[in-house]
Amino acid sequence: MKATKMRVCSLSVMLAAASLVGLRAGDHDVEVTRKDFGLRVQRQLWAHSEQLFGVTKPLPESALGPFTGLDSSAAVTVAEGLTVTVVSNATHPENDMMVLWPNDENPTHAIIAVEGDTSDPCVQVVDLNGNPNSNARTILSGLTRSDPIRRTPWGTVVVGEEVEDGGLYEIFDPVGIQTVVQVTDRATGATTDNRVVKRKAVGLLAWEGNPVLQDGTMYYGDELRPSQGTAGGGIFKFVPDQPYLGGGPITNSTLSPFASGKIYGLRLGTNSGNTDYGQGAEIGKGIWVLIDAIPDANGNIGLRAAQAALKLTGYYRPEDMEQDPIAKAEGVTRLCWTNTGRMSNGGNSVVEAAANYGEVLCLVDAPSASAESGAVPQVTRFFGGDPDANHFDNIAFQPSTGRLVVLEDGGVEVVKGNGQTELRGNDVWMLLPDGADRDVQSDGVIRILSVRDTSAEPTGIVFDASGENAYLHIQHRSIGFGALLKISGFKVK
Repeated sequence: MKATKMRVCSLSVMLAAASLVGLRAGDHDVEVTRKDFGLRVQRQLWAHSEQLFGVTKPLPESALGPFTGLDSSAAVTVAEGLTVTVVSNATHPENDMMVLWPNDENPTHAIIAVEGDTSDPCVQVVDLNGNPNSNARTILSGLTRSDPIRRTPWGTVVVGEEVEDGGLYEIFDPVGIQTVVQVTDRATGATTDNRVVKRKAVGLLAWEGNPVLQDGTMYYGDELRPSQGTAGGGIFKFVPDQPYLGGGPITNSTLSPFASGKIYGLRLGTNSGNTDYGQGAEIGKGIWVLIDAIPDANGNIGLRAAQAALKLTGYYRPEDMEQDPIAKAEGVTRLCWTNTGRMSNGGNSVVEAAANYGEVLCLVDAPSASAESGAVPQVTRFFGGDPDANHFDNIAFQPSTGRLVVLEDGGVEVVKGNGQTELRGNDVWMLLPDGADRDVQSDGVIRILSVRDTSAEPTGIVFDASGENAYLHIQHRSIGFGALLKISGFKVK
């Protein structure tokens, strides 16, 4: 957006001047940078990482593992200028995405989805100011592989299941729940407490990213890989029949925007008749197709069957999705999400059986009176993976800066050129916003964190409102318990 582009443009001028100075550093550097302009730019990103990324110095490579120490703050290595503290050692080992509660400005708790194959626990609450060894408690069980979790504008939390028949459940008064609520029947949505309600109107799929807009409109993807010519996961949009108009929290479950509404599926086809959809049409403009599927006997709407029937656009395992806060402030609905892809080995391994590096795509949903759905979606490719940065999962926008943080959850075994094998941890990358240049992609990327415990992966990152602090899970640590960390020291000015 305009403000962001102006900031990045001014920094680009600074880098251009600095690069001319860099050419005088030595004959070898002059020769290398003269032949490889991209390498010169990469070096300037490093040299000016504090101005551009808010960290003093990035990490040059992935952390070497394994690490099996008890201190989880030492289970990661971070960019210079950042510090790590342990918030909780008491969370479940499969802790995944989280939200801060009751807000991002002054959070007192984190509410966590647990991505375990078993059904207990599936949602936990962590007291951010409590004893790290005893500050987590379970509030919900009975779901399968809970993954995405969101705080709604009307004061509730929604959590989804990352399985084919996964449902979305809305939790009222989550911190007030003192006795664990049981989901006793996933098909019907029966629970032991009416403060937890299955939202059948939004459909069934393998939930991952699902940002909720102010009025209750929700965007979400199906975490599905392509198979033998069948498309991968689709992107969907739920539009409530009764949008949230503000006015404070909703405590009556029947008044929630998720009680009823319409579901649309994304189908890109860049010609005027939207007929050239299908394989290869994964970016560009398209339409939202109304899903008019017949619910099953329990009132559930299966979205995978609808995707196949309507030939919706498919992606390679859509994962986390986030709304761009700077675009939001300018009145633009822009959302970015990761397509994981597939990697068999860790970064820069000379042996790699898959090499589908993954990517970050962004969608702008522009209002249109002539569109049947009321909007025209356009998807662009914001960041493409590579042999070092790949297999993306969770993402988070840093407030006020436009920077996007991207987490990996891929392989860790790296075969070196001499045939030796070593373990290298998953990384966390920080991407600049797109500036005033001609393309629509990130202007640069650096590595800001790497996991030393190569049995584990980073998950569920969120920033507080200041943008100076982030909360991050280290999932399935080698020592058998969960780890919720606070990463501090980000500069946002």
